[in-house]
Amino acid sequence: MMISPMAKAFIIGLAGAGVFVVAGAPMPWLLGPLFAVLLMQLLTPVKLEWHSRFRNGGLVVAGYVIGFAFTLEALQGMKDYFGAMVVINIAFFLLFLFISALMASRTKVDQATAMTCCVPGGLSQIITFAEEQKTIDLTAVTFYHVLRVLMIVAIVPFIVTSGEPAHLEEAGQGNYSLALLGLLILCYGAGILAQKVKVPTAFLLGPVFLIMLFNLAGIAVPIMPSSLLHIAQLFIGIYIGLLLKKEDLKLTKRMIFYSFFSSAVLIAFAYGLSFLLQDLYGLSFSTSFLSVVPGGLDQMGLIAASVHADVTIVTAFQLFRILFLSVLIVPFVKTVAARNKKQARVAEENIG
Repeated sequence: MMISPMAKAFIIGLAGAGVFVVAGAPMPWLLGPLFAVLLMQLLTPVKLEWHSRFRNGGLVVAGYVIGFAFTLEALQGMKDYFGAMVVINIAFFLLFLFISALMASRTKVDQATAMTCCVPGGLSQIITFAEEQKTIDLTAVTFYHVLRVLMIVAIVPFIVTSGEPAHLEEAGQGNYSLALLGLLILCYGAGILAQKVKVPTAFLLGPVFLIMLFNLAGIAVPIMPSSLLHIAQLFIGIYIGLLLKKEDLKLTKRMIFYSFFSSAVLIAFAYGLSFLLQDLYGLSFSTSFLSVVPGGLDQMGLIAASVHADVTIVTAFQLFRILFLSVLIVPFVKTVAARNKKQARVAEENIG
């Protein structure tokens, strides 16, 4: 009997989750599938596939859990963190300039490619931007950003659980019901709507805003059963594990080294900043670290919900980072790319 590539990915991901559960690893339903399908894809000829709709379904569940935590009191407390959000993102911007300059000088890639590779976050935005630019090395950019996501999602849960005694994967008090099913369908519709209006990580933020509005309106919503959060982690873990392809590894050894180096520096910098945030505001280590690490909003929100960090604070910091990235960093890189393109054109004209 022939098994489809998608069914193979599901079986392998489920097996990986089982192994991680037995081993007592943190976040086994996310990390187990991620590592299992990643290794299977890179080390064997087995063809695996995973439809983005399953990833989107997982994001809807994560968005529901995050939105559930957004109460009026939580929103009112967000203004206290605005100064820290600005300072942290400026610090990451300066680090981004340093790492990209170092990479450009050491690997001999052009400045625009180096900057696009080293942008701290924004996987989807940055790869889309790189595709539009004819002078940027898309393979290098894709490898750098996918590797960063993989390293952050793989390493962060271990750092969080070692930083403080966290109660991982506690049994949820929620029950399955028609009301929950109806709300999840509405959340998926909110994700589609958010996607149409170009909201980043639409299938996460659409449900977040919808459930948050229910909370603010005083409408009670059901608690999410923990088993459904496990399924969401499984779907997202398989998707992330399949992001890195064999063909993405066809870079020079120096380029591969600096991709690991840049990701490690970003994680280490976030680790240091998290202690300052923890001391200033009295936050838990898991909340402060997940707030500043430059991972995706979807992954950090899901990890925060799983380790019972304050998802409202984590989401607020990560949302601000996306805004900062979109308003300042991406236009800055675009300007550099346009300048480099103009210089290259002038040089060609002079040669001609």
